[in-house]
Amino acid sequence: MPTLTNATLTQGSGLTVTNNVVTGSGVFDDLMEAVTTHLEAQFQLGRITGGDFATVYLGAMQSALQQSVAYAIGLEKTNAEVALLTQKQTTEYGQTLVTGNTTPNANSIMGKQATLYGEQAKGFKWNADQKYLKTLLDAWSINISTAGVASTQVTALNASGTGNINTQITNAEPTG
Repeated sequence: MPTLTNATLTQGSGLTVTNNVVTGSGVFDDLMEAVTTHLEAQFQLGRITGGDFATVYLGAMQSALQQSVAYAIGLEKTNAEVALLTQKQTTEYGQTLVTGNTTPNANSIMGKQATLYGEQAKGFKWNADQKYLKTLLDAWSINISTAGVASTQVTALNASGTGNINTQITNAEPTG
């Protein structure tokens, strides 16, 4: 949380008192000038009497101080949020190499990560194909060693024909 100073609420160098009127350029100063003007107008109209004036003025002063503090804290908070969003914008650009809502550049961190994910997916499929092929080759090898022929009722184990062992080997080769 930012540090709240007296200078944030009432600007000391610009603070003046003329004819018992305090003027300054801080948040509290500006609110109190407006409050005082309104209170004096109501007093002159007779809506606030002498005894009530002090009570109303004290309440207005407390409210002005409370609102001044809330405004000052909210303004330093807003500046911090702007700085954070600027840093996020820089980070996002570093990751995507683009501004706005467009697809990340292929040479950016995000673009290369997307390419990596695609290659990993290919690798997983290739690995599954290789495991299936190994199972077929093991079955074919057993068939040859026990029956003496490569021909069986299982099409994938036959040397020729649609879906044969040679086609399975070709289909199991990695692509791309």
